[in-house]
Amino acid sequence: MKNKMLWVGSVIILILSVICFVVFGVGTELIRAFTGDAGKISFGKYNGKDIVLEPGTDFANAVQNYQNYYQNQGQQLDQSAYFYIYNYAFNAAVQSMAYKEAVKESGYKPSGKAISRTMLPYFLDSEGKYDPKLYNQVSAKDKESLKANISRQLVWERFNSDLFGSANKLGKDEEAYALYGIKSSQKEIDFLSSIGAEKRSFDIVSFDKADYPESEIKAYGVKNISLFNTYSLSMLTVKEEAQAKKLLGQLTNGEITFEDAITEYSEKYYTDGDGKVTSNFAYQIKENLENDSDLEKITSLAKDSLSEVIKTNTGYSIYKCTGDSTEANIEESATFDAVKNYVNTNEKAMIDEYFTTKAKAFVESAKAGTFDKAAKESGVEVVSVPAFPLNYGDVSIADTLSSGDVKALANASTNEDFLKTAFTMKLQDISEPLTLGNYVSVITLTGIQNDKATDEQVKKVRDSISDYDENEAQTTLLQSKKVVNNVADTYFNKYISR
Repeated sequence: MKNKMLWVGSVIILILSVICFVVFGVGTELIRAFTGDAGKISFGKYNGKDIVLEPGTDFANAVQNYQNYYQNQGQQLDQSAYFYIYNYAFNAAVQSMAYKEAVKESGYKPSGKAISRTMLPYFLDSEGKYDPKLYNQVSAKDKESLKANISRQLVWERFNSDLFGSANKLGKDEEAYALYGIKSSQKEIDFLSSIGAEKRSFDIVSFDKADYPESEIKAYGVKNISLFNTYSLSMLTVKEEAQAKKLLGQLTNGEITFEDAITEYSEKYYTDGDGKVTSNFAYQIKENLENDSDLEKITSLAKDSLSEVIKTNTGYSIYKCTGDSTEANIEESATFDAVKNYVNTNEKAMIDEYFTTKAKAFVESAKAGTFDKAAKESGVEVVSVPAFPLNYGDVSIADTLSSGDVKALANASTNEDFLKTAFTMKLQDISEPLTLGNYVSVITLTGIQNDKATDEQVKKVRDSISDYDENEAQTTLLQSKKVVNNVADTYFNKYISR
């Protein structure tokens, strides 16, 4: 008897949770804020109709549903969470209003029998049988509210089914087709299912650009050592050339000090607050110049002397030498690190060329002998890539490239050069070097297989078509000119500010 009462009580609570609007925390405060002395405040509009937070509205019900979902997921309901909740709820309210309008225009109205059938599960006992006592324990008012909510639900389902289909089918077994919704021809499904039929497997070797030898970096530094000399400079920068020339004249005549001119007039680009040049390697100074030839005018300055007005990327500048320069020494770690950083940032083509040359040598060796032998001689690992179909961007209707531990293939599904090469090769062909992110790779085709689409894959395609239609329909609706979304403004400026 005790178990029976617990069952009855839980069912009644279930019914009340469907027909009552109950919000907690921020939700309750928000209703008071928007329905108090300030009157109703709109979160936006659909087709000229305001979407406000009132008990019983689709918007309010959606807020409650999303709030419950967040709580059931164990997420904290803070201001950020509520902002997303109100956004999701607004979108749901817009969708509901649009569906209702469309169904109303069609003349559809849920029948009493349809409503009763949908109500039945609410009044089943623990054994799944209809219990009239349970039905009689619910007040007439609550039952009418439940009927009204179910009627709205059936309107939503009617529109959704007509557009996107439902589980209801006409016919038997494989010949059955969806009774409602957009129809997809079998030829279309067969074509999409066949996209992933041909799969290819490969062996791959990769040269990591991060392994660019220190000896190469050092050689570059020795050859271009002057780029890494450092200079002690201050810089005065203004927008107009005429003003810069006037200031230079005043500085030369002793009418104003360089320090005062910086404080009063200078734009603080490439300097600290006192005008000291902070990026003071020769190559960094050069990068700020409009004309490379002006670098010597700066680096040849004697201590305490001023440069002429020089056009820079940020305006017109006057440089002052404030101390001795320091010649770079590649044997010092600070200089080596600066060279390494410069090479990795400004000489990527040089790094590419280095590893491309190594990869070409590998290709020649592999063609003369074997792929595995060439890999061993080059000190790289051969990795086998499982068969995968031509699937640009890893769309859901076909299998995808499983990169696994092959870091070079992380973004290969959108690399056109890789895909064109991989799917035009013949068995045992060896590719030319391919640039894949931070790697230069070489592949060889090891297998081709053609698999007939399984029933599971065909179903996946059918479901994907339906999902795509629904997602696009929602996106199109929310981007409609009929929609005015003021959720952010209302939530942050008219609620949070209070």
